[in-house]
Amino acid sequence: MTGPAAPGHEASAGGEAPADRALLHRVFFEHSPAEAHVWSLLRDASGAISGWRLVDANPAALRAWGRRLEDVVGRTADEIFPGADTVRQFMPVVQDALASGCARHWEMAFAGTGQVLRMVTVPLHEGFASIGLDVGPERQRQRELEQALQRLTQATQAGGVGLWDWDMRTNEVHYSDEWKRQLGHAPDEVADNFDEWRVRVHPDDLEPALAAVNATLQDPRKPYDVVVRLRHKDGSWRWILGHASVLLDEAGRPERMVGSQIDITERRRLEERVIEAQKLESIGTLAAGIAHDFNNLLTAMAGNVSLLRELPLGPPEAPQLLKSVEDAVVRATALTKQLLTFAKGGAPVREAASIRELLVDATTFVARGSKARCEFDVAADLAAVNVDLGQFSQVIGNLVINAIQAMPQGGTLRLGAHNVQLAADEVPGLPAGRAVRITVADEGGGIPPELLPRIFDPFFTTKAEGSGLGLSTSYAIVSRHGGRISVASTPGRGTVFTLHLPATDALPRAPQVASPVRGAGRILLMDDDETIRVVALRMLERLGYEAEACASGEEALAHYRQALGTERAYDAVILDLTIPGGEGGAQVLRRLRTLHPPVVAIVASGYADDDVLAHPEAHGFRGRLHKPFDLTALSLELSRVLHGPRPAAGALRAPAG
Repeated sequence: MTGPAAPGHEASAGGEAPADRALLHRVFFEHSPAEAHVWSLLRDASGAISGWRLVDANPAALRAWGRRLEDVVGRTADEIFPGADTVRQFMPVVQDALASGCARHWEMAFAGTGQVLRMVTVPLHEGFASIGLDVGPERQRQRELEQALQRLTQATQAGGVGLWDWDMRTNEVHYSDEWKRQLGHAPDEVADNFDEWRVRVHPDDLEPALAAVNATLQDPRKPYDVVVRLRHKDGSWRWILGHASVLLDEAGRPERMVGSQIDITERRRLEERVIEAQKLESIGTLAAGIAHDFNNLLTAMAGNVSLLRELPLGPPEAPQLLKSVEDAVVRATALTKQLLTFAKGGAPVREAASIRELLVDATTFVARGSKARCEFDVAADLAAVNVDLGQFSQVIGNLVINAIQAMPQGGTLRLGAHNVQLAADEVPGLPAGRAVRITVADEGGGIPPELLPRIFDPFFTTKAEGSGLGLSTSYAIVSRHGGRISVASTPGRGTVFTLHLPATDALPRAPQVASPVRGAGRILLMDDDETIRVVALRMLERLGYEAEACASGEEALAHYRQALGTERAYDAVILDLTIPGGEGGAQVLRRLRTLHPPVVAIVASGYADDDVLAHPEAHGFRGRLHKPFDLTALSLELSRVLHGPRPAAGALRAPAG
């Protein structure tokens, strides 16, 4: 920069004297918020530019440098900014400006001042001038904004949030990449218009969704919150939760509508599964209650039948009629066990058993009343297997139900069971050796190949009325038995389920034939069911015991406390495990043992898989009675608890000793 022009210099054509122009330039130079500085070139012996020396700098530049003018004027750039390698960094800009004779715009970070400079370098005779601004703060804000946008993008992608922006003036809608990805589309496969959304909405949801849009446009204070189904690229429907708000122009008219959406399809499926599970839990609770009450009724039936058998006189046909009733009680007992297995599940209580009759009976029972015709091919010498008969009956029932549902118009259901010798790895997960192979085949429409891998998944079903739990439950039960279940199907030709269970050399337990045993002593019975109390008292009196009965734990404690220490003390108590709305047998026993530690107690229940009934001694009981029980079962357990091991089968007699 030069100073004002010398006096007497002629005015310019516009009437402005050069001195005035120079003064104006100096004012701009001194007061400009932009940094400005002038440099003269330095050349080496060959004439090449080797650096530059400061001629002048305005206050804005000096503030940025943290220097005074008198300390830096006349000094080279490398002297003013030591260690910054200034000449090497800016040499290309200076050479380009001088070579072209034109101003050069540039932006770069400068370590000498810690700035990001955006400047213009103008060539002068043997020098140059630069003017510009520190844009470092602006660039920092841009970086922060970009980082924030990147984080927002990452967050929306990670959170599965699709965004859209509808400009009502142009009817253009910008859909984010995540919005498109949710529906299976690449970024370039969806145009920026409103119809791209409209054509994808499920026909049943379109009218309510448009009504929600119009309601929000008419009253922007009303939020737009909808759940709609949108068509995926693969043709499926995705459940979408959408939120949006309206932006108004200066006149208060809707100008834009911006919103977000998330795919809640899996959440909907999970909610449906939870609802289904809750329904099943309720059904299980109901089934357990029915089984409990049914066991009480069966106990009354079994007890009364066994009492009738002890009567000395009766018509000739009475024994056969009583045998028919007893058989019905046995079958009904098996049914209640199935109900309890459904209601409570749990680990199987396995025993060596022949399943020939179970296979036929379970299939016939389930198929009764359907249009299916059953054919059986069961080996006469079918090997025994270790199974929980109740749970395995449930497996067969589930497979038969599945086959019947696959043939709504009727057809043949074929059940086969044979002994096989498995080779190593013939059935994945089973060792080589003897096994029982069971097949359940139908003539239904078959299962599509793409669905076969999911057929045993919990809650997976292809039937509108199905729960999706039958096959998964069967799979779990068979696996817990150490077996394997598989499926093969050809569309249009039916489905075959194949089960393999390891065979056992153990012999199935033969039914024990025993007779009631007389006893003596005082017995206290607690049961909430009056029919149980009545028949149990009759049986106890028939066996020679003096008995009393009560309906609750408080009554049992009162009776026991009153008799304790007298000649009428009780020799044993029989406690029902479950008392609806009151203390059950386990709780009552704890209180009785506090009152009288040597108390002799027997637990009675129809819940065969309850831990108290499975391990009565661990809970303080001396014995157990499985409901339904008859005169013989009651007498044998009392005899064992009060007098030692069970006696051999024989006629009704007094206990030894």
